[in-house]
Amino acid sequence: MISPETVRKTIPLIPVTMMEASGYFVYDEQYVHIAGIERYRALLRDSITGNFVEDILDDLREDTIAAFLIDALSRFIIPDNLDYIVITTDGYHYESILEEVSEKIHIRIKRQRCLFHIEKDLAHRIKDSRKEKDLDMAKRMIKFMFFQTERNLRNLGKNSDPIARIITGKNEKEIVDIMLEKITSLYGDDSIISNFLSFLRRYRKEVFLYLEDHMVEKTSDKAEQHFSIQSWLFKHRFKTKEGLLRTSFWYHHYLSTGS
Repeated sequence: MISPETVRKTIPLIPVTMMEASGYFVYDEQYVHIAGIERYRALLRDSITGNFVEDILDDLREDTIAAFLIDALSRFIIPDNLDYIVITTDGYHYESILEEVSEKIHIRIKRQRCLFHIEKDLAHRIKDSRKEKDLDMAKRMIKFMFFQTERNLRNLGKNSDPIARIITGKNEKEIVDIMLEKITSLYGDDSIISNFLSFLRRYRKEVFLYLEDHMVEKTSDKAEQHFSIQSWLFKHRFKTKEGLLRTSFWYHHYLSTGS
């Protein structure tokens, strides 16, 4: 009987080729086990073309991540007419890493902080402080500010109609400004919300970059989707780094091209 490991060993090598790039990327990490030892699977994916580079890292030190990003970006053909590239990352890390990468590859990097991560981290802080009841509406208003859908508007309950009247005819950027003002006036005295608003003010360009450039991914969801496919297999079943990377490459190549 042919074992799964034998099958994995027959998977072709990853082609060494340069890939087209749009200049818009998402970056994320996922822990994996290689021969039972915990490692980290790093991914840089072009959010427009779907081309990607991933590798297995021994640790998540800043120099390790920076080296991965420098190597990954070297495999992309960055259009000469771009003044900068954009990388969407999680909410709070990578600031000094991206500065180092930018210096090494000689191109400006703009960063979009993942709104899902920011929203989730705020929810954790509210839960830890046992203020879930008091700040439930604040969380809903922030979610609508970030993700302006009809469903999130309806989730504002009794506040949905008044806010709907105020934002009618406004664009996404204008609605963000309106919601920031409302959140500040209603919850600005709370220490958690006050600190959150201070964070938004300090990093406004990196939180709301998508408002200036509609091509920017406001979340790292496309990286999460990449990791979610066969997640259990990729996290726990591989004995070699090469086996995981080759399986992942051809799995995603098949899904994206059908060839």
